[in-house]
Amino acid sequence: MKTDVVYIVQEKKAEIRQVEIAPPRPWEVQIEVVACGVCAWDSYLFKGMDLLMPFPFSIGHEAVGIVREAGELVKTFGPGDCVFCIEEMPQMQMSQVININAVNAGFLPCKPNKTLDFVQHIGEPCVCVINGMSNISLAPGDNVVIIGTGYMGLLSVQAFHHSHIGTLTCFDIDERRLNLAKKYGADACYISGSAEAKRAADEIIASGGADIVIECSASQDGLKLATDIVRNGGTISNFAWHRAERTIDASPWHLKGIKIINTSPACAPHFSDYVIPTQRLMARGVFDQRDLITHVMDYHKIQELLSISESKSDGYIKGVATFR
Repeated sequence: MKTDVVYIVQEKKAEIRQVEIAPPRPWEVQIEVVACGVCAWDSYLFKGMDLLMPFPFSIGHEAVGIVREAGELVKTFGPGDCVFCIEEMPQMQMSQVININAVNAGFLPCKPNKTLDFVQHIGEPCVCVINGMSNISLAPGDNVVIIGTGYMGLLSVQAFHHSHIGTLTCFDIDERRLNLAKKYGADACYISGSAEAKRAADEIIASGGADIVIECSASQDGLKLATDIVRNGGTISNFAWHRAERTIDASPWHLKGIKIINTSPACAPHFSDYVIPTQRLMARGVFDQRDLITHVMDYHKIQELLSISESKSDGYIKGVATFR
């Protein structure tokens, strides 16, 4: 069977190619993809950065869709089940039909009918957030600071708001995203670099510092603020992918006894272990992506969608390509 697959063929050029897809292997499910999220990594691959292989290559690891067929060893899924998918290598989920290992799929929290229902339940980024939370020792009443309230930062706000923390404070350069953070449960939000943000940071430091700091800004200033604002013996979770060299005075890391956690799917021995916990939290309504997914386009417009995601123009937070 032939299926359309999105490929990056050269820097800033995407195209759709037809690929033969085999029946699922015994441990796989075959999925009709309804939609696939555009990850920030996809945006960087589009502009020729963070390449794992030479051009051309397929992309996509945030698919949602409907099971067409299950391999003979798969007992958890059957035809008609609505699922989300997590990352597999090589990436090829931005496609009409895919085969993936059944452990890398989770049930959607509803029985969606409309394409938009699928779009609003992209699951892989939520699994990343739960992986990140599982990486840190979060004690009841801990005060948490999130630096950077882009798409992943806002999903993190939602997850931490539903946990047993004390206060949740956010810093970002974008007022619109901070307003969303407030909507999702942040106790206080500040425009990074403003006088108000500096006063708030000084007050947190004077009170002993934050127990947990989640660095989602991928910026030099974000890393410095995280180091300044965390308490002695506290934890910095470096959630963001810093794609450039950074200069850090590491003396506070030693003198304050800071725990530095680097969070990515690769830090989990079995990233798929977080699929079912995420599935349960999605079913409880912990994650609400209706305001976060700002750009939805048919996959035939993938060149335009990737260009917008790369430039972050037109109020972009998250893009999704649809396949029906």
